[in-house]
This record gives sequence, C-alpha cells and structure tokens, in this order.
Amino acid sequence: MLSRRGSIFVLLLNVTLVILRISLCTFEKMRYSMPHLKSFSSPASQMTIGYIGKDYPVKLPIQLNQVQATFDCSTRYALNTSNAGEIWDKSTDTRSGGFVRLGPDRRVFAVSMFHELHCVTAINRALNGTTHTSGMDVHMGHCLNYLRMFIQCNADATEEPVVKISTLKSRGCAPSFIRRCSNWNTLYDFVSSNYLDFHEKKVANGSWTSSQ
Repeated sequence: MLSRRGSIFVLLLNVTLVILRISLCTFEKMRYSMPHLKSFSSPASQMTIGYIGKDYPVKLPIQLNQVQATFDCSTRYALNTSNAGEIWDKSTDTRSGGFVRLGPDRRVFAVSMFHELHCVTAINRALNGTTHTSGMDVHMGHCLNYLRMFIQCNADATEEPVVKISTLKSRGCAPSFIRRCSNWNTLYDFVSSNYLDFHEKKVANGSWTSSQ
C-alpha cells in the first residue's frame, strides 16, 4: 500500500501526464505561406534566412498530420519501477537531445515538444529521487511554470467527463478515451534528419563554425 505522501505523488504525476498528453495533442500544425519559407525543409533554402538575432521563423515548417491516440493508464510510464528512469528518459531520446541546427551558421534551437517532455521526465526523476538539492528546486520551478504557460497558451477547449478522485486513486489515472492528436513522430523524424544533415556537413568540412 502506498503511503499518503506516495498517493499524493502518484496523483500529481498522473494529473501532470494527462495535462501534457492533452497539450501535445493540441500542438499546432503549421503551413507557412511566406515565400522564403516555401522550401524550408531543404537545408540549402535555410541559407536565405539570417538566423541572427530575431531573424528566424517562429515554428518549424513541417505539417503535423492528425492521428487518433488513446489516452489510458500507461503501465510503461510508471512511477516506481526498476526501469522507470530509463523509460522516461527515452521520451527525449534523440541523438540531438531535441535540438535542431538551422541557417548558415547552424544556429541551435530547442524544439518545444522535447523541452516539455524533458520537464515531465525531470519531474518524474525528482519524485523518484532519494536526494534533494536547491538546484532541483530551481529546475522543478522552471519546469512547472513552463508547462503551465504552455498549457494556458494552447488553451485546449476539449470537453472531458469528470473523473472522481477515488477513481484516480484506485486506478492510478483516468479511464481511457480517444483524442485526435498531431503526429508527434513527424517531429522525431525532422529532428533526426536535421541531426544527420548537420553531422554529414561537419564530416565533409572537417568542422563547423557556429554563431552559437
């Protein structure tokens, strides 16, 4: 049986998970109409944008198609298991760490979805951790506030049935339901392709000078 504190942690974590999953599903799909972004996916076309200071597009120029996803009680993303840390870490397991390099000087940018997943992973690590430091408080404060702002920014107006607290405690999370989501695999593919392109150029040139 979980202690009272453990039950609160489990409830907090699952509420966070539900919020994050809903947020990921509202991740907007964007199609840029500006001429200089028409063929942005081609590394060569990125050279037409300076990527210096504020001279860069707000979002990656990829279309996130809609797919159906089931929100359920995930046994994979558990709280207190022997491999929980490894499983959670894999949500951000890209060779670039969720960063992309764009423009003539291959300026580094973080991709929001991976930043959000990093924060949820960090919260899970803090809940499972046996040590506590002031640095963890600063990181958790940043992550919780970042997720709050992202959730409010997306302002998802989807209606959901009310779930009793007793159900959450007994089942560990809310009953499953279907949502239409943006295909997050597209972002994983884009980040991977960008990483490979950068390193191919780096190998070909012997080095790469970045403005960052």
